[in-house]
Amino acid sequence: MAKKQIILYVVAALFAVSGVIALPSGNITGGIGCIVIAAVCFLLARKPAKEAAGQQEEPRATGTPAAASGSRIAETIRTKIVGVTFNNEDGENRQDILKTMTGDEDITVEKYTYNGEPAACIKWGNKVLGNLSAELAKDLARKYPQARYTAEILEISGGVQTFGCNIELDIIVEEKKSRAAQPAGETIVYIDRSSKKYHSKPTCSGMKNPKSIPLSQAKKKYTACKKCCK
Repeated sequence: MAKKQIILYVVAALFAVSGVIALPSGNITGGIGCIVIAAVCFLLARKPAKEAAGQQEEPRATGTPAAASGSRIAETIRTKIVGVTFNNEDGENRQDILKTMTGDEDITVEKYTYNGEPAACIKWGNKVLGNLSAELAKDLARKYPQARYTAEILEISGGVQTFGCNIELDIIVEEKKSRAAQPAGETIVYIDRSSKKYHSKPTCSGMKNPKSIPLSQAKKKYTACKKCCK
């Protein structure tokens, strides 16, 4: 849970309690007002942090990876970062880094080898936030040995005792190398991080930074858009 959501929930609870106390004492107007404010704060807390703040996500300066010449997104995975309670080599604890973040930061994924096995760490600038799980790193290295990874933060979770970080990971492969493994005539569809649906048109439903993926992959996690997938 993001910091803004926690604050809104606390404010909602305080106003709700004030309203419940005010009503029996005869302060009807004040009691109802407190309850209305509590309801508004609760509804805002239920929305994603970016939506609640009214922010519009801007395209990354580097451009959508799928748009890069000769490359495409082979797979998109939503996962959590592991190892977020460890210290980095400079002694800084990763929890201290995460608690200063809002979720809007740009992050990178760096592949490396640990004890002879494939691994990948997630970094904010030069600060390591954690790693992909060992199982996921090995599986991706086996399936896409030459791929590069990009990622976006979905949520900075927790905040009461331990902070966590959920990300959306894109696996980028060279188009000329991936075609051999791609079924002939495979249909390409489009998704974005704000929806659970896939689209046949990248402009449908006002998508921001649409990503192209094979239809067979999209069907595993998304449902068809009723507007453009008829």
